[in-house]
Amino acid sequence: MARGSRGGGRPSGSGVRGYALRGQNGKINYVGTTNNPGRRAGEHKSDGKTGRLQTETRPMSRGAAERWEANRLKTYRDNHGGKNPPHNRTRNG
Repeated sequence: MARGSRGGGRPSGSGVRGYALRGQNGKINYVGTTNNPGRRAGEHKSDGKTGRLQTETRPMSRGAAERWEANRLKTYRDNHGGKNPPHNRTRNG
């Protein structure tokens, strides 16, 4: 294994980050996780979800990132009448 590598082809220090996609007004439009913020920003743009992708966490494990996302969405809902950010959808819409 190469020095500084953890296997799986990921460089040392990589992991999953939590992020928010913010509109021009600074309001959160989407909350999510990714292991590649640049690629994910491009995917959002391709899907018509414009805004600035702002990472909100340091790299962490996938499990920790999923817990962060669930907590972040709960906090958002608690402060916005029980609603998710505009581009976060539930399975049934």
